[in-house]
Amino acid sequence: MTRRHGLLGPTAIRVIALVLAVGMIAGIGAPYLVQAGVPLWAVLLLVLIVLAVPIVAVTRADRSRR
Repeated sequence: MTRRHGLLGPTAIRVIALVLAVGMIAGIGAPYLVQAGVPLWAVLLLVLIVLAVPIVAVTRADRSRR
């Protein structure tokens, strides 16, 4: 059986794309965020969340194929 929208639904794709876009902005702007007074732990947490989202999506997609 094949799914109509692939392994992930269209909503999941949009959420992942949004998180990745925010993460890219935060990753590029991390020095500026720290300089502006955002705590370093908050910037690091944001970057880690952004890195975790595609990894979790890939592992979920791989598990659902089996």
